[in-house]
Amino acid sequence: MGFIPQMIETINKTDQAVVLAQIVHVDGSAYRKEGAWMFFTESGSKIGILSGGCLESDLHNRASDLFHTKKVEVCEFDLSSEDDLGWGRGAGCNGVVTVLLRDVDHKFKNCLLFLHEQLQQKRCVTFLQELEGDYNYLFSSETNTIGTLPTHKVCEDLHAFQQVAGRRWIEDVACYYQVIWPKPSLYLFGAGADARPFAALAATVGYSVHVCDWRQSLCSDSHFPAAASLRTGKIEELVKNITFHPLDSVVIMTHDFQVDKHILQRLQDEQLLYIGLLGSRKRTTRLVGGEIPGWLNSPIGLSIGAEGPQEIAVSIIAQMISVRRRAAIWPSLASI
Repeated sequence: MGFIPQMIETINKTDQAVVLAQIVHVDGSAYRKEGAWMFFTESGSKIGILSGGCLESDLHNRASDLFHTKKVEVCEFDLSSEDDLGWGRGAGCNGVVTVLLRDVDHKFKNCLLFLHEQLQQKRCVTFLQELEGDYNYLFSSETNTIGTLPTHKVCEDLHAFQQVAGRRWIEDVACYYQVIWPKPSLYLFGAGADARPFAALAATVGYSVHVCDWRQSLCSDSHFPAAASLRTGKIEELVKNITFHPLDSVVIMTHDFQVDKHILQRLQDEQLLYIGLLGSRKRTTRLVGGEIPGWLNSPIGLSIGAEGPQEIAVSIIAQMISVRRRAAIWPSLASI
């Protein structure tokens, strides 16, 4: 869901008054959908983005009236107008976007701290809030629940929602819900020249990148400045010492047949969100000794005719994002 974990971490470190803006409904097409978050601070800083720039100015003005008020405001923007009088100023997005603005008071700030702690422990969190009345809210992981919405009103399993974000009716009250993912981890095996643009792009789109290689001269800060960690040594030991989580992703780019074979043998029984192997289909069938299993993405990346390390990086990241966004995986992962 975008960069919510990073935004939460930033907000929890500030003492400034903060207003949260969330897209809670989209009718038609828009730059971003339900589940997008943005924060405004009293000093004028903006953290995140909800549109291509056509909403932020107005939202900032509205947020300025909410600091220190403990109030909530719901506003609707019609982006379908083709003239300069419309909110889209000629953008013609053809959608109506509903945004909920909330002054982040002490109680809600504590909930954001809870959210941060759960995400740090690789737990998905379901966020639920009323869209009328007192605008009560709830944050729920598989271990705990916090918020102002009485839990007896939630008459169904919060962790069984089939979509990332949407609307639910609870006791005749319209509510917005959202499943929030922890920051995804990517384990990259191989520190060759083609791995560098891939690692950089992965970090840019929100992955915590861990680079693993047996060659210390390649696996260095100068080559991977955005990596969360650099791990060097025998690949057998490196892969053995990693405790994988079901939300983790693995990409193998070592270009070494025997090393790749060992990594695949280690991963074949792991439940991971994404496993991708760089190389041709023919090479991969030799590695696995036959038909390529369904859990392995190889040839890796979306088929976009990519050439060169930069374009290949784009194709791989696009495939990884597609897997993360696929609605069908939510029922099995939301309860992890």
